[in-house]
Amino acid sequence: MKAKHLIEKAEEIRVREHKLKLSLRLRTREGVYRFIHDEGLVSFLGGNELPSFISAILGRSWKPSAKGFTGWMDWWSVKISGQPVAQISREVEGREDILATRLFRRTKTFVSSRIWPILDPVVKHHRGLVQKGEILSDLEQQLLKTIGGESSIRTDRLRKKLELDGKENNSRFHRALNNLETYALIIGVEDPHPETHLHANIWQTWETRTRSGIDRTGPSYEKALAKLLEKTIDACVLAREDQVRKWFQWSADMEAIKEELLRDEAFLRAGLYLVSSRVRDVNN
Repeated sequence: MKAKHLIEKAEEIRVREHKLKLSLRLRTREGVYRFIHDEGLVSFLGGNELPSFISAILGRSWKPSAKGFTGWMDWWSVKISGQPVAQISREVEGREDILATRLFRRTKTFVSSRIWPILDPVVKHHRGLVQKGEILSDLEQQLLKTIGGESSIRTDRLRKKLELDGKENNSRFHRALNNLETYALIIGVEDPHPETHLHANIWQTWETRTRSGIDRTGPSYEKALAKLLEKTIDACVLAREDQVRKWFQWSADMEAIKEELLRDEAFLRAGLYLVSSRVRDVNN
């Protein structure tokens, strides 16, 4: 199949699978859950290669823009099973079989439990690098250690324990949390009972959050990276190859693996793009 035809077919499949037509949009919470599990990895806002939760409920491509909150009004009033999108999003990230992290392009990404066994060896590998002092700042290491010492801990308590209450600490505190999320070392979920602390997250380590959903005897780090890359491209359907290095904190480790997967036709190269191997096998 020629590159042009392969790309065109991939674009057709992407519209259908990512729900980018009004007739295909997600209308029920059960549909939302099924969508995330079918895709494996789903970006919350969108504007990147992954399927997007917001785009799928609108039935068209949506991405954050310079319009700021005005742009959010495109979807803020949409209802899913009679509930606001924000409520459904909180329900999604609070489920036992879905979690939210920032592993893809440092943006909020829903991860189905079927991806957890693939991601677990990657998290373990980076845990080892933390213990050796090869990654993370001192503050990030302190945060990880403090969260690991609790079954769960809310943001305000976490700041208090580390004596980072003052506004002058806001930026570096949240930047450190975000960086830990990009490695999936910690997982946050919005507190469903915030009392006076509005929009406070409850934090857990990866191991605590996923303990009942993974067989810990998983593949090696390299095999896990290969499977993760294959699953990500499968979810994207179509992606520019030069963007892959920007996807994950550990993308540099994937370059040689990417070439090996291309040789094995786990996914395909079509001009400037990488395409899911499923596209080749679709006849309709």
